[in-house]
Amino acid sequence: MHPVAASDFKALASAIQRIYSPTDISQFPSAILSATKAVLPCNTICYNDVNIPAGRMSWITEPADALPSPSLQEMFNQHLHEHPLIACSGSTGSARSLRISDFLSRQQFHRLALYNEYYRPLGIEYQLGTEIVAGRQRLVAIGLDRDRLDFSENERLTLDLLRPHLIQSHQNLQILDLMARQVEGIDRRVVVVDRAGSIRWASDDARHILSHYFDRRRSQEALPDSVRSWTRYAGSRFSEESADRSPPPPLLVRKNTGQITLRFVWGGRDSDHDLIILQEQIETGEGPAPRAPLTKRETEILSWLSQGMTNVEIASALSISPATVKKHLEHIYAKLEVHRRSTALLRSLGV
Repeated sequence: MHPVAASDFKALASAIQRIYSPTDISQFPSAILSATKAVLPCNTICYNDVNIPAGRMSWITEPADALPSPSLQEMFNQHLHEHPLIACSGSTGSARSLRISDFLSRQQFHRLALYNEYYRPLGIEYQLGTEIVAGRQRLVAIGLDRDRLDFSENERLTLDLLRPHLIQSHQNLQILDLMARQVEGIDRRVVVVDRAGSIRWASDDARHILSHYFDRRRSQEALPDSVRSWTRYAGSRFSEESADRSPPPPLLVRKNTGQITLRFVWGGRDSDHDLIILQEQIETGEGPAPRAPLTKRETEILSWLSQGMTNVEIASALSISPATVKKHLEHIYAKLEVHRRSTALLRSLGV
């Protein structure tokens, strides 16, 4: 294997810059496909999003007109289990990009139904792929396809050099997407956490509150044990296996004359991050002016609202009609003295 030529680093640096160029998660697939194809010549390059339990995959391709027909997509999904790169996803413990030829000879590949029903009609003989997200439920990867010449070790190395940037850009955009959807007006007390229990981003005010109530350094990136356990429990309520899909209760922590309320906002099935919103209350002996309390159902609807759900989605979750949800929202607005959904959420949090 020869080292990457110095002349290639300029193109590689340009590709990395393009990988970080998207400002919205929806722009990510097309940006990384064009950036990668610029440094790794191939017939087609695909962004693959695999729902592992369902055995289904969706495609985005470069060039766009290379998208497989619906009938070919169905053939691929039927034989998805035969794909060696998908079969070994997350199990190799290696950060290397992989080729189909790492697992199968050309003759073995040609004997697969996957090849004869999908790859052969498209004229694809060789593939190099790398993972961006690899979990039990979901695999996100890119695959580069060729018809005549397999990918070299140098080309594998080039994709290996791009891979950490693909992963980091994807994580950055997930965080931005989560922030944009949930923290309008309340970003001073927000913590973005990954599902391993680490802080990925936190405002200075939020770090100060956590350090005070949990006797910790503001620079610590691991969540306090009690908060990490609570976020795992809260997130589990949204899993496909959970029988209880209701919003998780807040976590209350008291210290001296103060109290913080932590509220969990689920990032969704397609995200690796969730949000914690903190509200601090200091006891001064002078309580706020009394306000008509929300009913249990109104509180429940407000909690679903904080997850970004529409009236129709809330109605489905609660087995009531959208009109009933709308009527409950009118009562909530009146009690909180607001006129909009976003303002109702802020008022309920004491903002």
